[in-house]
Order: sequence, then C-alpha cells, then structure tokens
Amino acid sequence: MALRRPFARADAGAAHGSPPCAEARVVAARRFFGRAGSVAVEFALVAPIFFLFTLMIFEIGLDLLTLELMDDAVHDAARLMRIGTLTGSSYGTTLTTDVCNIVITIPSCSSTVQIYVAAAASGATAGSGFAGLADATVSSGTMTTTKATLASNYDVLLEIGYNRPWAVGWLSVITGESNTFLTTAFVFQTEPY
Repeated sequence: MALRRPFARADAGAAHGSPPCAEARVVAARRFFGRAGSVAVEFALVAPIFFLFTLMIFEIGLDLLTLELMDDAVHDAARLMRIGTLTGSSYGTTLTTDVCNIVITIPSCSSTVQIYVAAAASGATAGSGFAGLADATVSSGTMTTTKATLASNYDVLLEIGYNRPWAVGWLSVITGESNTFLTTAFVFQTEPY
C-alpha cells in the first residue's frame, strides 16, 4: 500500500520542492519592480501642471484678499463722504490716507492705489444725478483719478483701483500677463448736512 500526502499539489513548485507561496512572492516582486521607472516618468509629466495650478490658486487667493480689503476701504471712505467728513474739493490726500490705512497689503499704497470720484447734484427727483455719472476709464492698468467736488445731497460714484503685480513673477512667461488690475466701486448719496 502506497502512502499519499494528504495535501500534495501537482504544480511545478511542489514538484521541485519549493513552497508555492515563495514562487508567488517572486512573481509579485517582478511585477512591482518592473514598474518603478514608470512612476518617475508619470510624476515628471504631472508635477509641472500640478505646481502651475497650485501657484495660480495662490495668486487668485492674493487677488481675492486684496480685493476684499479694497472693498472695505471703499465702504469706509464712502461713509466719510456720506456724513460730510470728506467734502469740498481738497479731500484727496485725506481720502488716500484713509484708504491706505485699510488696504495694508498694497505696498507703497499712496503712490500705487488709484481713486476716482464722480459726483453730481441729486436733483429734484432724488437720485437723478446718478444718470450723469460716468465710470473711470482704465487703460493699460491705469485708471483716471479725477476727484469731483462734494457737497450735501450729491449722488457720488467712488472707485478704487490697483494694478497688483503677481507674487510669482515667472507665471507671466506662461500667461503673458505680469499683473492683475483690481477695481471696486460704491455708489451712494451724501447726507443733507
């Protein structure tokens, strides 16, 4: 009577005497190490696009931060004009100082921020002066900076502009632009002070 092993396998590994799990490890190692170079190539193809998008998100975040501060500044300046703190025609320096105290992210703010004020008498029908107000014109990152004379019961358009240079300068090679022109506006009526 011949004795049989109860779990004998008829595969090549069992025929040579090596356990079947050792052979599976060799096959898995060949598959894993055979792709090592492809991972580096895939990273080299994807990494520049990933870093470009990351830097663009950073630039957009800086734009939004600066625009939010400019929005706060235009609302505060409008409040000063509305209640009569800034009135007449000689308020330009005070207005620029007040705006720059809020917009802290703009370097050399007093020389780089652009402020435009248009005003007209409100008229017999309240608010009819708004129809005659024109927006500031912008050309090549420069906005008109006219500051109209302010008085009580005037309809006023206040605009603040800033030509923000990019923090990551070499992106201009890819996009063709080296800065972003940001502007914010507020329209209001002065009090009958």
